[in-house]
Amino acid sequence: MNNERMDGKVIIITGGSSGMGAALAKDFAKRGAKVAIFDLDKLKGMHVIQEIENLKGKALFFEVDVTNKQEIEAKVEIVEKELGPITSWINSAGISRMVPFLSSSEELWDLTMNVNLKATFLCCQVAIKKMLEHGKGEIINMSSLSGKKASSWQTVYCASKFGVQGLTQSIAKEFASDNIRINSICPGIVQTEMWEKLKYEYAQKRNINPEEVMPYFEQNIPMHRLVEMEDVINAAVFLLTDNSSYLTGQSINLAGGEWMD
Repeated sequence: MNNERMDGKVIIITGGSSGMGAALAKDFAKRGAKVAIFDLDKLKGMHVIQEIENLKGKALFFEVDVTNKQEIEAKVEIVEKELGPITSWINSAGISRMVPFLSSSEELWDLTMNVNLKATFLCCQVAIKKMLEHGKGEIINMSSLSGKKASSWQTVYCASKFGVQGLTQSIAKEFASDNIRINSICPGIVQTEMWEKLKYEYAQKRNINPEEVMPYFEQNIPMHRLVEMEDVINAAVFLLTDNSSYLTGQSINLAGGEWMD
């Protein structure tokens, strides 16, 4: 872990009850940031808050449907009253399914687009409005290697993450002169709860045993390892601090050399 401090930061993390969002919340709190988690899973979210408080960090949990703008706005007002002006926002809420294209339902399309793209759009709107009031801010949209590189059986997910890339670049350009920076992180395979479920679908796609999935990925990645949580954390810390002060509209590919665009 690098030693960059984040004192004075007030950071909202959507999808912060588990996976990458939870790891980021705990790390930022250790660095001195005040953290607010927006998620629907209250049980897991409160567990993350407890872990942070046990380490003397400051964090709050809010049960929020991030596809509902009024809910987001209402909870943001409470965050600012309790923790102070928002400085940073990470859109980490997301879902993924691996389904053949012709078996992909309209319901799957709507759900994936709502959670992965619409929620990111709405949260960016709310965040930027606040950041304009405060005179600066940083947003990270958690995208995916699937936002750069198409995959069979992931049509809906890829479409949503390609959309996140376009959204990120467009608003980064629009608000660059307002001292608001918007970037994305595009991880490859991170061994999270999401991939614990996805590996069974991927095994079906490749006609291999589920336990062979992660070694299969490692074999095909030039660095021969999966994305580690520390890789995600280091990229996020870089993007939320002055070390990246001239960076906006960019995406960091955490792919071990698998993708270089």
